[in-house]
Amino acid sequence: MKRITLLVLLTALLPSAGWADSSKCYSIKDSDMKNDCLASTNNDKSKCYSIRDADTKNSCLARVGKEKSKCYSIKDKDDKQSCLADF
Repeated sequence: MKRITLLVLLTALLPSAGWADSSKCYSIKDSDMKNDCLASTNNDKSKCYSIRDADTKNSCLARVGKEKSKCYSIKDKDDKQSCLADF
């Protein structure tokens, strides 16, 4: 749950922090977070499919692909509700 919450916050703050440049994503060591960052900054949901954690992948697909139905596949109840609240 903390990972998805962190990813959502990070993604929301990227453009306002001037960190929307996808080249900055490559400095992230955690591969799931890196792929989520790349998907968000490039608006490229194909990067979401490289994410190994299922909840993080579904959150990414929901957010980047604007697919609310992916929120229902998230197992963690708090993360699912957070995902649904974005729509």
